[in-house]
Amino acid sequence: MIGEQRAVRAFLLCETTVRGPLEVELRDSMPTTDPRSGELIPVPPLVVLWADERPHAVRIRSVVAVNRFPPNARLVSLLEGEAELAGLSVERVWEAGLWRLFSQPPRPWVAH
Repeated sequence: MIGEQRAVRAFLLCETTVRGPLEVELRDSMPTTDPRSGELIPVPPLVVLWADERPHAVRIRSVVAVNRFPPNARLVSLLEGEAELAGLSVERVWEAGLWRLFSQPPRPWVAH
């Protein structure tokens, strides 16, 4: 349980960690260019929570997508509660949806 709490904390703080079968990975994304000004815009990293080499959650900016039917349901329940307390949106998706999320870089936000 303590390892799960530390992994959830690292996930929410966007920090890498490995705790036994739990791993929090940051996947950097290449910056993009603002088409109006030509300036580089940084793209925040994706945060992936792995458990036994399966994705349990992916964080993109202020949204956390969690596995709808995770192998470790207690971990995802803990993460959902902590994410909501931190003011993050939580969405349940199929595991295949999690794989698709981090197979492509996130789209940048451009201030209007």
